[in-house]
Amino acid sequence: MAGMPEGRALYATCAPCHGGKGQGVAALKAPAIAGLQAWYVQRQLQGFAAGWRGTAAGDVEGATMRAAAAVLTSDAQREAVASFVASLAPVNLPVQPSSDAARRINGRNYYNALCSACHGTNGRGNEQLGAPRLAGMAPEYLMRQVAALQAGQRGAHREDRLGAQMRAISAMLPNRDTEQDVIAHAARLPP
Repeated sequence: MAGMPEGRALYATCAPCHGGKGQGVAALKAPAIAGLQAWYVQRQLQGFAAGWRGTAAGDVEGATMRAAAAVLTSDAQREAVASFVASLAPVNLPVQPSSDAARRINGRNYYNALCSACHGTNGRGNEQLGAPRLAGMAPEYLMRQVAALQAGQRGAHREDRLGAQMRAISAMLPNRDTEQDVIAHAARLPP
């Protein structure tokens, strides 16, 4: 794959937070990124470079990522890293199954109603819609992203059209329990 050696070399700056295999480092609030689609990773890196990610007040994790991503100074470098990340085997993160059947059903129903049209019933995403994979993502990371969307720390910049769509969708979740149920459902889907 073109750019793979360069992507591997550039990824060395990402590994302290995201792990050598893209498995994430929970203590740093850095998500597992292994196997994320290259187009999604590249778009997010471009967002950090352009300032529509990681610049909102209170977005500590986003600001940290924006500073870290600044070492990638060209589209070609961002593309190389994104391709390398996509080549990594997705990580199966352990998700505590809920013993509450009603909450599992609630999560599945809300996921199917609000998320599956873009992210797919299997949670594997859809490039044409700009929707990344949610299946197998760490629930803690997904909860932080929903909170960031709802607080206007993500998806509020005028150039972040897809983030704005996600802000609107996340506002349809009626309460924190439902947010947790939906995220648990997405995280349980196999990557």
